[in-house]
Amino acid sequence: MRRLYNETSAEEAKEIDKAILCDSQLQYLYHELVAQKNELDEIQLTPSDAAIKNILHYAQGLQEHR
Repeated sequence: MRRLYNETSAEEAKEIDKAILCDSQLQYLYHELVAQKNELDEIQLTPSDAAIKNILHYAQGLQEHR
């Protein structure tokens, strides 16, 4: 995981890359993780319309009680 997020030293990265090249299962896993990370990076998190309505309704209620 650290390699996916570039949190390794240059030496560690070389060793990991070498291991990935030598092990087909590790290579498959690494490519799967890269693909999943890329998908997660593209997700835009936004609140639902219902959540926004609830917040606005709650805020209105607070203002009315002042």
